[in-house]
Amino acid sequence: MINEWNPVEIYPLLEDEYYSEIRKIHEKSKETNSVEESVKQIHSVFAPSFKKEFDKSIEDCQLIAEKIINITK
Repeated sequence: MINEWNPVEIYPLLEDEYYSEIRKIHEKSKETNSVEESVKQIHSVFAPSFKKEFDKSIEDCQLIAEKIINITK
């Protein structure tokens, strides 16, 4: 899902491009059932990793957070 979303718009996208971030998000997703909390977690993982390249707002993370919550719960 994260690769499909491609939040930093990396082209060409390697299969493991977001591996580290996906792993962090997966671990954090175990701690919450809340979409709102998941949105904050996703943003807090990507913002420090990619700094200026990650220009998504909290609101931009909403759809992917919903998808992750639906799959993990």
